[in-house]
Amino acid sequence: MSAGVPQTGREALTGRILLTITSRRDFDTEAGAWDNVPARIALARAITQAIIEPVPTTPGMHALDYGAGTGLITLGIQPHVGSIAAADSSPGMLAQIEGKIAASGLAGVRTLLLDLEREPPPGDQFGLIVSAMTMHHIENVPSIVAALTGMLRPGGWLAVADLDPDDGEFHEDPTGVYHKGFERAGMAGLFVTCGLEDVTCETAHTLEKPAKGKGLREFTVFLVAGRKPG
Repeated sequence: MSAGVPQTGREALTGRILLTITSRRDFDTEAGAWDNVPARIALARAITQAIIEPVPTTPGMHALDYGAGTGLITLGIQPHVGSIAAADSSPGMLAQIEGKIAASGLAGVRTLLLDLEREPPPGDQFGLIVSAMTMHHIENVPSIVAALTGMLRPGGWLAVADLDPDDGEFHEDPTGVYHKGFERAGMAGLFVTCGLEDVTCETAHTLEKPAKGKGLREFTVFLVAGRKPG
């Protein structure tokens, strides 16, 4: 699907919003066991493949993975670019990436402690910024997409993967979840509103998991990609 009609406003962007957020999710505590879930590995591989299909990566490209977690997508993108920064607000998650880098001797990968909800963007510019399964943990998504767009160099690409509207059934624990998925047209329209061109939206992955007492349910993850003019 190609997205050419801007739609703005939270109503267009989100399915439903959780009105009561108890606290931020403690990703530091979960970091050590994060990669033990096979479905997460499969999802990361699918999203990585979905990113490299529309984005013309090059060996000299400087990339950023925002909300990198344990670096599953960071390390999937790394062979296709010159360098990549794994950015996350969780020191525990970044420690997992650093362990992987040390164990493998990978060059061209660095970690960056970054929370764009609470601090300004770094001064670097990137040819590719990716963010996967992070936006539903962010209250003000338009501001973050705008910030990430501002970090792109002219001609750079932004790619965001997240859930289609899911009625809040994807997460067993809603702590730190602000959005019950997103409308694809709304996310694509936000890209257009931020000035990105060649915006596309495709299904990146389909998975099944238990849904709060309803047995197995199918969930879909989309990928929106767009290019900064220049």
